[in-house]
Amino acid sequence: MIKKRVLLVAVIVLAAFVGGFLGKLWAQKTATLAESLGMFSRVVGWVMSGYVEPVDGERLIREAIRGMLSSLDPYSEFLDEADFKELKIKTEAQFGGIGIHIGLVDGELTVIAPIEGTPAERAGIRGGDRIAEIEGKSTEGFTTEQAVKLLRGEPGTKVNIKVARPGVSELLPFELTRAVINIKAVPFAGMVTRDIGYIRLADFSRVATNEMTRALDSLFAAGAKKLILDLTSNGGGLLREGRDVADLFLPAGRVIVKTKGRLPDSHQEFIAETEAEYGNYPMVVLVDRSSASAAEIVAGALQDWERAVVVGDTTFGKGSVQTIQQLGPDIGAKITTAYWYTPSGRCINRPRERSGVLKDTVRQQTREVFHTLGSLRRVVYGGGAIAPDVFVPEAKPAGLAARVVRDAYFDFAVDYVNSHPGVTMEFEADGKVLDQFKEYLRTEKKVQFTDAAFDSSAEAIAGQLEIEVASKLHGIGGAYQMRLRHNPSVHKAIELLERASSTEQILKGLR
Repeated sequence: MIKKRVLLVAVIVLAAFVGGFLGKLWAQKTATLAESLGMFSRVVGWVMSGYVEPVDGERLIREAIRGMLSSLDPYSEFLDEADFKELKIKTEAQFGGIGIHIGLVDGELTVIAPIEGTPAERAGIRGGDRIAEIEGKSTEGFTTEQAVKLLRGEPGTKVNIKVARPGVSELLPFELTRAVINIKAVPFAGMVTRDIGYIRLADFSRVATNEMTRALDSLFAAGAKKLILDLTSNGGGLLREGRDVADLFLPAGRVIVKTKGRLPDSHQEFIAETEAEYGNYPMVVLVDRSSASAAEIVAGALQDWERAVVVGDTTFGKGSVQTIQQLGPDIGAKITTAYWYTPSGRCINRPRERSGVLKDTVRQQTREVFHTLGSLRRVVYGGGAIAPDVFVPEAKPAGLAARVVRDAYFDFAVDYVNSHPGVTMEFEADGKVLDQFKEYLRTEKKVQFTDAAFDSSAEAIAGQLEIEVASKLHGIGGAYQMRLRHNPSVHKAIELLERASSTEQILKGLR
């Protein structure tokens, strides 16, 4: 009984911070914590006893905690059972399932691509297949979340699906045995020139460092002497993985990142512990506005130590540490407890309102000047996020290309590959293919446009068609290979690396 009372008091203490109502209480100088808690307790009792309909007390308290944490910053949050499960999947990089990327195409549940080496791929499921039934139930009106819930499950259990395939009149049945599906942190690595290797690091799950190490070993064995590390759209992950990935490129003893918060144990320095196995070769790191968290730790550390040239756009600015407290077997709270600082002392965190919108003061704060820690002592800027050494604007589709949704490219690519069995990765969307796609947009997708509008977007449209066809031929790997041909940041990185014998040489040329 005493434990239950203590738990109730603890919950009420947490919940007392919730939302605008209690925000006003804190603003009143005469209000004490006890008075605020007392008022909150009376409100809870009033709602429980007098609300027009019966109230679920547990749900009420959960929503109070959720509101309290969401009022702090965009990253502090209450984790219910579903949230806790997804967080575990993301950090552990594995789950029980059949191994497919799915999405809604023209409102239908569609296989975007099977994952290599999984039950779905071995069974012959293809990109473009429409999942019509799961366990005998029609998927009409399904969301991807509903489908994922049914398709995932304990490894070794079975799931039955039926798919509609272009060119096949009847639904194709598949009985699939779920397996452990590993989410790759490095979905693609390869050589982009004779001596330049490329690694795409998608996140910082628990497998990130191991997969990075294997990719580096593979590339240098293949003749790589220079490297492009792609951290674009990498939303981060585990702090320790960010530290360990940076350690792969820095000499032992170099500071990688610092954390500072209110609690004494939040003041830490993370130091490189091992020597970089392949030395100090020329290196470029690609970032964009969606590079966040651990991705910014790596980019900031390599920039500060003049180990790599950062190319792309200013990063997201998610420079805060979240500590997870488990509140029950499958629920928890994630609370911001510290900020991250690069080795030169720049705070990575970019101030935002609770909604996630950037504050207007950021532009003024970015005038704060720091210097890199290498021999060049280059100027770098504070105020949050990592600004690139070489700015390459994101290539955004305009005109008709911006109006054409991915579904159109996807469906056309499925039909094209099925009707051209000899197509290879050398495929180019030439004038003939573009004319076919133009007609397809008008007749099948009912898109209205002029020939002039199509011609002005032809280059962007051709690039997207080539990526989609490559994806249908060789899945995610094929799509990555083709994207590299159309990526302006990759082109810039190759240009910088081809004429350089060291990172320092590139940086000197940027002065």
